Amino acid sequence: MKRFNIVENGYDINEVNRFIDIVIRRLEKLNNENNEYYQKVNELTEKIEELNNNKPQQNDINNSSIDSLNKAILAVQETADRMKSVAKEESRMIIEDAKRNANSIVHEALVKAEKTEIETAMLKKNINIYKSRMKSMLTSQLEMIDDMDKDDIE
Repeated sequence: MKRFNIVENGYDINEVNRFIDIVIRRLEKLNNENNEYYQKVNELTEKIEELNNNKPQQNDINNSSIDSLNKAILAVQETADRMKSVAKEESRMIIEDAKRNANSIVHEALVKAEKTEIETAMLKKNINIYKSRMKSMLTSQLEMIDDMDKDDIE
């Protein structure tokens, strides 16, 4: 399972994109191979049909060569089916992994957002406390100045 490096705001986007490109190329390759196998199966099936249609006219084709062709077609078809099954399973696993990674990214983002909200609330609270203390101190200082002025006048 591919693990991505974690950067400031989640996973490294370039690294994730490179991995997705690799997955896409691999799936395209498997799909192309699968298409080639299906094409070979179709060609061999056509040859068998042609041989079966021409069977009465061609005496030199024996049953063993037809059996060999049938076996070859079945082998190619089984291989194509296996390749298709492997490709589907691999794509399913990749999708599940991507969903897990996406869920992890969303969870991390939510945790960071919640932490930021808490920090913001604490900062606002500290600012309000600081303002109250400063007002109180300034009021106290002003009262002292007023008292000093009264003492000087008398």
